[in-house]
Amino acid sequence: MFPGAMTAISHASDAVASLLNSWNTGVVIANHNSPDQVVISGIESAIHATEEKLRQAAIRFQRLPVSTAFHSAVVRPATAPFRAFLEHITISKPLMPVYANSMAAVYSSAPDTIRDTIAGQIAEPVRFAEQIEAMYAAGVRTFVEVGPGTVLTNLVKSSLADRPHRAVALDRKGQHGLTSLWQGLAQL
Repeated sequence: MFPGAMTAISHASDAVASLLNSWNTGVVIANHNSPDQVVISGIESAIHATEEKLRQAAIRFQRLPVSTAFHSAVVRPATAPFRAFLEHITISKPLMPVYANSMAAVYSSAPDTIRDTIAGQIAEPVRFAEQIEAMYAAGVRTFVEVGPGTVLTNLVKSSLADRPHRAVALDRKGQHGLTSLWQGLAQL
């Protein structure tokens, strides 16, 4: 396995990028989730050093319970075997626009290019906030989270703020799954 760690930071993304540049601890922004939340990724010692600097600067952060430093160069060696695996998976041209989080843009329509993008995303930053902006610019106004919790729904709301949109989670912690589903469908 590839040793590494990730930490979520609740602070203005531009300010975090500037601090990371000046601290030069060797970590990267792995997820740009919203204007006020990023996730950093890197080797364990670099993450620890950055967390110490964040603590000294009184910036909120939380270590994530992950097995390695995803979306960074630490996991780049995994992209080639994953790409080889994808060669055996049938991939067709999308029937509707599907956004790649590493590009914050619509996937190509060519199956081999789609495979390349999927494999590369392991080691590339997640540009979630930019992806939401690109989708909004393309006319998307309804965002549905089909997974456990409301993390992405809240990131969409944070990114789009007061602009007209609807962000709905179909599963909520502490609620029966069917109840959450019906409530989400009612909101839609």
